[in-house]
Amino acid sequence: MDTPLTTHTIEIHAVAHGGAGVGRAIGEGTETRTWLIDGALPGERVAARPVKTAKRWIRGGLEQVISASPNRVTPACSLASVCGGCAWQHVDAKAQIGLKRAIVDGALRHLGAKVNKAVASPAALGYRRRARLHYQRQGDGLILGFREERSHALVDVARCPVLDGPLNHAFARLRGLAAQLPAEGEVFGVSDGTVAVLGLPGVRPTEAMDELCRAVLLDEVLIGVALRGNRRRHSVGQTSIELDGGVGIVPMLAGPFSFSQAQAAQNRALVEHVAAAAQANGKRVLELYAGSGNFTRALARTAQRVWAVEGSRESVAYLRALSEDRKLPVNAKHSNIELLLPKLAKNQKTYDLVVLDPPRAGIGEEAAAALAKVASDRIVYVSCDPSTLARDLAVLTKAGHQIVDVTIFDMMPMTPEIETVVTLRSGGRR
Repeated sequence: MDTPLTTHTIEIHAVAHGGAGVGRAIGEGTETRTWLIDGALPGERVAARPVKTAKRWIRGGLEQVISASPNRVTPACSLASVCGGCAWQHVDAKAQIGLKRAIVDGALRHLGAKVNKAVASPAALGYRRRARLHYQRQGDGLILGFREERSHALVDVARCPVLDGPLNHAFARLRGLAAQLPAEGEVFGVSDGTVAVLGLPGVRPTEAMDELCRAVLLDEVLIGVALRGNRRRHSVGQTSIELDGGVGIVPMLAGPFSFSQAQAAQNRALVEHVAAAAQANGKRVLELYAGSGNFTRALARTAQRVWAVEGSRESVAYLRALSEDRKLPVNAKHSNIELLLPKLAKNQKTYDLVVLDPPRAGIGEEAAAALAKVASDRIVYVSCDPSTLARDLAVLTKAGHQIVDVTIFDMMPMTPEIETVVTLRSGGRR
């Protein structure tokens, strides 16, 4: 059924995973399908036009806010209406954690679970220490920034208010190398709050490029650039930095191409929460998607041993270096986890505790069924996607593991991104 390309009045009653407002058209003879409208907030009445239609829903383009939510604010960024880097610049920073709670509650409702605790971010701007930007060469300059929402077009971002100072500085420095870069590409950056390093995939390492990077890019803030091209890798300056060290926890090594959480303050809270939920004291721990050791270093404080598995060889190398340097009881292994779990289950291999932090796609139903057999007591599942988390949890709970806690962290304010930690116990024991 087609919907005429006219404007409709929609009442928004909820928010969907991904941040779109969820609503229904009002008025006689209106559409009965659910509308999903980017930029609309619960409690608002908006005018929208259909952009894409399906059997049960219509994705709408926001034309006008007829009656605004009290949570609607003027965006702090002048590019908010076009840049796809932040979808929630129009949402009051204090209200964002509540909306994220509602998204996770909605995703887990069919499992009889809801959020027990929601940890708001201590900062709404200037917090982000890791980012990937895209670029296109334009004459002797660069268009450098994020893509437009639902588009491949690039928005040039001179300075992003969400990124921390060192990252903004590093990306600005890259513009000086514009004439020597490919016609288009991407750049990865990571910061420790004081210094930053960049990664340039698709840039061939040569002696001349090394000299240019040192002369044009490196300074007291941008301390290193990792070049990758033609199957060659080369480091200009220092390309790994230590993150998140502090009282009671060793720092983690990270580089521009390895994963690290976007925010330092919230990551410390996340790591300590996972360690407390895991209760690893004296246990044999299997950690899946261990990355460079974000949770490993905390689990290893009390565990009998941690078998840490990761799909990125570079992250495994960082984790092994960390474990050897700090003499942690950790075995770090590179493996395809979706294939490893069924193999462990088939061989009846079990662990007292399994901690996992998969990418957005989750682990999938087959791997989740295997995980249910491998974890003999406790599972701590960290997820950045409520929908795939709910799918995997459905398998785990059907197999006898019970959800005993759901906690969310707002790691990335000004976006609808959510970090959820679910703790499960076999038989529901706490």
